[in-house]
Amino acid sequence: MQNLGINFIIKSLPRIMDGILVTIKISIIALILSVILGFIIGIIMTSKNKLINIVLRILLEAFRLIHPIIWLFVFFFGVSYLFDIQTDGIVVSIIVFTLWGSFEIGDLVRSYIKSLPKSQLESSMALGLSKVQIYVYVLLPQIVLRITPSIVNLATRLIKTTTLVFLIGVPEVLKVSQNIIQVVYYNNPNSYISFTMYLFLLFIYFIICYPLSLLSRYLEKRVLAL
Repeated sequence: MQNLGINFIIKSLPRIMDGILVTIKISIIALILSVILGFIIGIIMTSKNKLINIVLRILLEAFRLIHPIIWLFVFFFGVSYLFDIQTDGIVVSIIVFTLWGSFEIGDLVRSYIKSLPKSQLESSMALGLSKVQIYVYVLLPQIVLRITPSIVNLATRLIKTTTLVFLIGVPEVLKVSQNIIQVVYYNNPNSYISFTMYLFLLFIYFIICYPLSLLSRYLEKRVLAL
């Protein structure tokens, strides 16, 4: 029991819970902002302005192809160097994951809008609805219904990807756990705390993400059944 470090984990539960709350906080804020900005980006990407579409497509591919850890370093160290200001790790994390999620959602919104039958637009215009009214009352309700499983899936990915933010000093659950491991090893080099702690983290992430995975699958089936 002593070598496994279970007693240290139990004593450190308040710190671990603080780390979990930081993880959830970053994920929730980034998800909400991603959905809002994603819908805006998706609608803009359906415009006929080629310059806007090219710029948004480049940004989409940049955030899709370049690993989030690179963007974290670019924003955290780059902004600090260029503007000589103190960067906050949590704020940087939220910005990076929001941009990443926004373009993911935006591309889905764009594809769903493009896939909707043109007869819906023609019928709406024949009824005298304005372009804004068509989006608000006709297109967006359908898109929200179809995109909800993807939003839940994005939430799961955000929660898992937040483990990267410990590299810029954010005290999320992985960072806190590593600090606890270092303290235990300092006092007891023969401890198996690393195995126990990472097994505990595996359990925590499973408890958080598995229900979201089930919800995403359930929503996908409901959407397909419509």
